Amino acid sequence: MSVTSIELQLESENLVYFSGQRVKGALVLQIGLPVIIAGVEVRFRGAARAKWRETVQNGTHRTDIEHEKEEIYFDDRFCLWGKVNHTNRWEGREVLQRGRHMFPFQYKVPECVPCSFEGPDAHIRYSVQGIIIRYNGECISSQRIINVLREYDPRREPKDSAANSSPHRLEDHAERSVSTLCCRPGRVSCTLSLPKRACVPGEILRAEILVHNMSIRKSGAVSLQLKQIITYGGVQTKILLLKEYKVCDGLRPGQHRQWKEYPLRVPPLCPSRLHMCKVLDVRYCISVEATFADIILYSAVPIIIATIPDNYLEFSKWSYKVSTPSLMMDDTLTDCYIYGCTRTESEEDEFKPKYKYFENIRDLSRDKDIIVKFRYSPSLKRRNKEKEKKQELARPTVKLKSEEITSSSLA
Repeated sequence: MSVTSIELQLESENLVYFSGQRVKGALVLQIGLPVIIAGVEVRFRGAARAKWRETVQNGTHRTDIEHEKEEIYFDDRFCLWGKVNHTNRWEGREVLQRGRHMFPFQYKVPECVPCSFEGPDAHIRYSVQGIIIRYNGECISSQRIINVLREYDPRREPKDSAANSSPHRLEDHAERSVSTLCCRPGRVSCTLSLPKRACVPGEILRAEILVHNMSIRKSGAVSLQLKQIITYGGVQTKILLLKEYKVCDGLRPGQHRQWKEYPLRVPPLCPSRLHMCKVLDVRYCISVEATFADIILYSAVPIIIATIPDNYLEFSKWSYKVSTPSLMMDDTLTDCYIYGCTRTESEEDEFKPKYKYFENIRDLSRDKDIIVKFRYSPSLKRRNKEKEKKQELARPTVKLKSEEITSSSLA
C-alpha cells in the first residue's frame, strides 16, 4: 500500500478547547511509494444529535414512534494541498513522493457553541478529520474527537432568572398519611434543604435532611441522590442517577432524625444549560428518597452546575477530569437504561468528555462563621468572666497599697 500511515497531531495534549480558542495541529502522512492524489484537506465539524422514542395511545392500540434530531453548528473544509475550483471540485492530480509529509493547519472554534456532551442516545461532538482524496474518488482519512468547553457563570444571568431568583435556602418537603391499625392515621415526611443553588465540580454541598416516621412500621433506607435530567428535543425527558449516598438504614416507628450538614461532593459534570442547543437540555437536582412500608417519599431541589466558583470559595488548583458516568436511569418516567449498554464500541463511542474540576475547595465564609461561633462559645465566655472577676478582686488590693505608701511618705 502506498500510504503506510495517516495521523492527526494536535498541539493540545488533553484535546480540550474553549469556544473561541484556536485548534492547531498537523496532518502527518507516511508514504511508502509515490502516490497520485487529487488533494489533501482537513474538515472541522460540530453537531448535536438526539434519538428518543414516543408512545402514542390510540384507543387500545399503542404505537411507538422513533424521533431523531440533529443540529449542526459548523462544518468547514479547508484545502491543505492541491487545487479546488469555485464549485468545490478538485482539479488536476498531484504526486506525493516517498517519505514523510506534514501539512500544518489551525482553526478557530466558533463562539457560543455548547459544551461537549455524551448521554444515552444523545451527544454533542466536535471532530477534526484529515482526508487524502485519491484521483479515482476514494478517500483515506483519520479523525480525532476534541473536547470543547464553555465558561458558565450564573451570576451573570439576569436577576429574574432561575439562577438568581432565590437568595435564601432552597427547600422541598414531602408528606403522606399511611394507614394504621388504629383509627388515627399515621404520617411520614421528609424534608431537604440546601444553602444555595449554583455550585462547581469539586465543591462540597452540605444538605440538611429531616425525616419523620410517625407510623407503626419501621421505615426503609434513606438516601441522598444526585440526578441529571436530560430533555430531548424539548419533548422527552430522561432522569439519570449519577451519585447515591445511603444516609441511614431505617427509622423506628415514631422516630425522627435530622442531618444538618450532610456532605455531598459534586463530581465532574457538564455545565447546566447547553446554550445555543435546541436538541438537548441538561439540568441537575439533588433529592432525598425515603422508603416506607407502602410508599416512597421523594423531595428534590434543583441545582445549577457552573464553571466559575463564587468569590468566597478558595481552591488550590483545577484540572480536567472525565465526566462521571451515570449509575442507572430513573425508571419512574421511562424504561431502565444502563449507561453505555446500547452503544457500539467504536472510536467515537469510546470518547468521554472532560470538564473543569476544582481541587481542595475551602469555603471562607464557613471558616469565618466557625471562628465567630468559637469566639462566642459558652466555654470561652465562662473563661472571660472568670478572668474579669480575678481582675476585679486584684484591683482594690493594689489601690490600698498605693494609699499606704502615699500616707507613710507624707508622714
